[in-house]
Amino acid sequence: MLKFFVVLLTVFCFTAAARNPAVSKAAVISKLAKHNMTQELLLDKMKKAVDPADVAKTWKTMIIKMQMTIPMQQIKMDATATCKFPDKMKTVFIIPGMPTLTEVFDGGKAWKETAGLGIQMKTGILLAFAKFECRKANPALTPAEIYEKVTLDPYLYKIGEFSCYKLICTLPEELNVPPTQAFIDNNKFLIRRSIENQLTDMGVISVSIDLSDYKVIKGIKTPMLMDMNMLGIKMAAKIISVKVNEEIADSEFKFPENK
Repeated sequence: MLKFFVVLLTVFCFTAAARNPAVSKAAVISKLAKHNMTQELLLDKMKKAVDPADVAKTWKTMIIKMQMTIPMQQIKMDATATCKFPDKMKTVFIIPGMPTLTEVFDGGKAWKETAGLGIQMKTGILLAFAKFECRKANPALTPAEIYEKVTLDPYLYKIGEFSCYKLICTLPEELNVPPTQAFIDNNKFLIRRSIENQLTDMGVISVSIDLSDYKVIKGIKTPMLMDMNMLGIKMAAKIISVKVNEEIADSEFKFPENK
């Protein structure tokens, strides 16, 4: 589910960045010694660590509620994301003092609706990103099924208290952004940091997310807490609830023709 949280967090941070100046610096990453791990073995260990019973393949729908905050500004946001796999996703963001923001991908079209301000269709590269993010949200897909190429870096890296392997994940060429970097600890084989490059209205922005407090949710080990740095803004996020395989009609993702 980590892939899905990145989508939620980056949208929130972009919205908040429009209201707040940069306030922090990115965390330092230190290179350690070379390792002898193979990429095939690492990916296998990661899958077994996160989804040992292979339950993700049984997930048809997912509803996640999260709360996100910018501690220094005391800004809070609630986000509810509804996914119907493999190709539908709707996310609603509520920030006090700002219009409610809804983003939808219906399997073909994508749009952003700002309450009171109307609908903005996503075309071209924005539509391509929406399609990619929907695929990335699917917990049943492996990194090889999501990214164009996955490469294991030959070195270990220090991420906080963890010694980590680094996977370099190349996005589809049409998105034209640098690869994602995922840092996986060499003990429990969980992702401890992800560095993503997201396309926003302000251009391509690098996002660093540290993940902690892993717990098993519906059979999948999931980070309950996420600390994020984007545009110099530090943020925190936590999962409030997760529902799996609820009945969700396709009309939930229908374009509002009357608007």
